[in-house]
Amino acid sequence: MESQMREIQILVPPVAVLRNGELYEAGMTRYFLWMAGHGISGLFLNGSTGEFTILSDEQKVETVRIARRAVESKMFLIAGAIAGSPELVCGLAARYKEAGADAVAVCPPPFFRHGQPGIIRFMREVADRSVLPVYLYDIPAFTSPMSFDTIVQLSSHRNICGLKDSSRDFARFEGLLSTIKAQRPEFRIYTGSEELLLVSLVMGADGATVATGGIEPDRIMEIVRAWRAGDLNRARQVQSELLPLIRSWFAEDFPEGFRKAVAAKGFL
Repeated sequence: MESQMREIQILVPPVAVLRNGELYEAGMTRYFLWMAGHGISGLFLNGSTGEFTILSDEQKVETVRIARRAVESKMFLIAGAIAGSPELVCGLAARYKEAGADAVAVCPPPFFRHGQPGIIRFMREVADRSVLPVYLYDIPAFTSPMSFDTIVQLSSHRNICGLKDSSRDFARFEGLLSTIKAQRPEFRIYTGSEELLLVSLVMGADGATVATGGIEPDRIMEIVRAWRAGDLNRARQVQSELLPLIRSWFAEDFPEGFRKAVAAKGFL
């Protein structure tokens, strides 16, 4: 019964849709509407799969604007604001709000390594000043990792509303779910690992932010539908069928495998 009642969101971090270094609006629009038509809940824009590092701030804002224009109110839009200071992050958040974003995703400042006290100060200042709700973006492969205790502390902030956990540490993910949900049930917790989608749902996650949803949205949504219907065998079967594909997309320098798969769909 719990699996039928809980709202589940699948958010896709789309690849950057570019031609000659410029945003390709026609391709972006078709791509976003295609995902919406397959039941994808929202977009996680300007993150690692979206190669935010190759986009100017103007292009990041325009990505949000194009997405909102394309999907109107059909999808929830989170946009990554990844920068080295709270001022830069909050400046982007303000521009994202004007462009139509619903929330902003923030990870610890890139390049320099930061300890947990510094991460907490940074995130709290961002959350205090951001005009949009903040989602924590923990991606230790690329930025300073946030510890279990840091995430729990930050989850109590009134303007920090959720977490994308790309740590691939499922034991920690389980602990975050049980600890944070007991204190703040409305806090949204998403796995960032497609391989962990089904087991994350079983353990109480609110959904996932996974690039595979931008390539195989039907099969990602079938996992959710089967799990909701109580057909765990079918959900497990589809999850297992996707694993070789996911491995093949990650086999190349990230996110090249995902970009090629999206190109094969005709959107690039």
